[in-house]
Amino acid sequence: MSKRMSPCQQACPTKTNVAKYTRLILEGDLYEAWKVNRAANVLVSVCGRVCVHPCESSCKRGNIKSEDSAPVSLEPVAIRGLKRFITDYLPPDYQERFLEEILPIKKNNKRVAVVGSGPAGLAVANDLILSGCEVVIFESLPEPGGTLRFGIPSYRLPREVLEEEIGLLGKLGVKIITNTTVGKNISLDALERDFNAVFVGPGAQKPKALSIKGENLAGVIPGITFLQQVSLGEPVDVKGKVMAVIGGGFTAADVARTALRMGAKVIVLYRRGLEEMPMDAEERRALVEEGVKVHCLASPLEILSGRGKKGKGLRCIKNELTEPDASGRRKPVPIPGSEFELEADMVIPAIDQEPDTSLLQGVSEANPETLETPKKGIFAGGDFITGTSNVIEVIAHAHRASEAILKYLGEEMRNMEEDVPRRIAGSPWNSRDPETMYRQKTYGGWLKEGGNFKEVDKGLTRDIAIMEASRCLQCDYVLEIEKDCNYCGACVRNCPQNALEMTFLNKDPNRFKENRGGQSWFYSGHWHIEEDAQITRNPDLCIQCGVCVQSCPVQNMSFLSK
Repeated sequence: MSKRMSPCQQACPTKTNVAKYTRLILEGDLYEAWKVNRAANVLVSVCGRVCVHPCESSCKRGNIKSEDSAPVSLEPVAIRGLKRFITDYLPPDYQERFLEEILPIKKNNKRVAVVGSGPAGLAVANDLILSGCEVVIFESLPEPGGTLRFGIPSYRLPREVLEEEIGLLGKLGVKIITNTTVGKNISLDALERDFNAVFVGPGAQKPKALSIKGENLAGVIPGITFLQQVSLGEPVDVKGKVMAVIGGGFTAADVARTALRMGAKVIVLYRRGLEEMPMDAEERRALVEEGVKVHCLASPLEILSGRGKKGKGLRCIKNELTEPDASGRRKPVPIPGSEFELEADMVIPAIDQEPDTSLLQGVSEANPETLETPKKGIFAGGDFITGTSNVIEVIAHAHRASEAILKYLGEEMRNMEEDVPRRIAGSPWNSRDPETMYRQKTYGGWLKEGGNFKEVDKGLTRDIAIMEASRCLQCDYVLEIEKDCNYCGACVRNCPQNALEMTFLNKDPNRFKENRGGQSWFYSGHWHIEEDAQITRNPDLCIQCGVCVQSCPVQNMSFLSK
C-alpha cells in the first residue's frame, strides 16, 4: 500500500490532511475536521482567512480528462474556504471538548522561553506545551499576535478570531507576558539562565528602505508602521488626504484599503504590471472594486519636499517589462525620458520588511538543519530567520524549530493526528456528478458602502460548503490490487485517464516482438502474461473515479486511505 500524500497535502507547508478534513465535512463532523486541521496548524481560523493556499494550485482536478466533450470542472477545490467554513460552524463547546480530551498533559519539567507572539512563536508554544514543556512567551507589544494583530487589518482578519485561537493556547497553559522587549526590558542572558531552552521568533518588522532621496521627510511612513499605528489606535490623520502607496504585495494592499476606509484618496504605485503584483488576484480585484487607483509600470525616483520639510509628492519614471528575472516575473526597465510627478500629501513605502536584530545580536542566524543559533540552547525561526514569507510557511518553519528544541531537551513531539485507514469498494468521490460541479466560491470581498472595518469575506454557507467539498477527489485514497489478480486487463482498457498499465518486472525491450516500449504485451484483443506481470498506477493521472474497481470481474481492486 502506498503512503503517498495527496498533492494538496504535499503542497501545504504544514502537511495538513486536506482530503481527510474535507471528507469529515461531508460526514457532518466539523469538530473532528477542525482537529485534523489543528494537528498541523495552530491557527486554523486565521489560515482560513489569510493563507495563500498553495494547496489549491496543486489540486488534481486540473488533471481530469473529459469524455465525449462533457463539461468538466478543472478549477481547484476552494480548500481555504472549506477550512474557514469548519471554524465558522464549529459547535460552541469545541474548545471545552478539546481540552477535556487533551488535559491533563504529562509534564516533563522543562521550561522554554519564546520571544515573539506572532505565528512562529504561537506555533512553537503550542507544540511545546502539548509535548509537556512549560512555555512562557515574551511579547514587546501590548497584545499578542504580532503581524497577525498589528499588520493585517480587521476587515481581513477580525480581532476576535485571533483572540479565540490565542485564548485556547492560554487554556492549554501557555503564559504570555506583553509589553516586554527581550534585549531591553529583560536580557537574553536572563532567559538563558532561567529556562532550559529559548526560541527567538520576533518576525520581520523592520521596513526596508527605498534608498531614494526624500524618504526621511515628514509625511513618509513605512507601510508596516502605518498599519501598526492604526491597530494600536494611535492618531493617524489621513481623512481627505491623497496617499501614495509604493509596492505591490499584501502590505501595500492592506495599507491602501485601510487608508481608504479612513477617508483617504489612495494611489498605489507599482513597478511591474497588475498581473505581476505579489498580492493574490482577490486583493487586486478588491483594490479596483473599492476605488483605489493603481498606477502600474512606474517606479519612484524621489520623494518631493514641500514646506516644512514635508513630502508633497513623488517624481517617478515609467517602466517597460523585459525578460523574466530571478523572481520568474518580467523585469521592469526604466524608459529614458518618461519621468513624471504625482502629487500626494502622504507617501507610504510598503515594499518589504526585514528582521530587526539590534536587540538580539548573536542569535539572528541559525543552523539551517537544527535551527540552533551560535548560542547553545537558543533556537530561532520564522520570518526572523527566513525573511518575510507567509503565515503557513512560518508555522511550518516553527514546527521544525519545535522538533529541534525537543530533541535538544531529550523529549519527543506529541503527535496529535490519529491515522485510521479506511477501505472502500467504490470511488472515493463524494459527488454523484462531480464532473459538472463547478467551483462555487471566489474568495474576497470589498467595501460596499461607508467606511468601516467589518470583515468583507463572508465565507461559505453550509450548502455551498457541502457542494464544494463534494468536488474533492479524495486523493489520499490509493488503489490497492490483491495478489490473486488474473491480469485480464479490464481495468487498464477501461481507465479514462490512462493511469493504469500492464507491466513486466523484467523490462527487456526485446523480450516480445509486439510490445509497448518493453513494458506491456497486448495483441489480438487479449493480454498475454507470465508470472512476472503486474498492474502499475500513475498516481498523478489517477483521479479516483473507480472505473477500474467496477471493471474488475473478480472484485480484486479497492481503495484504501492512508
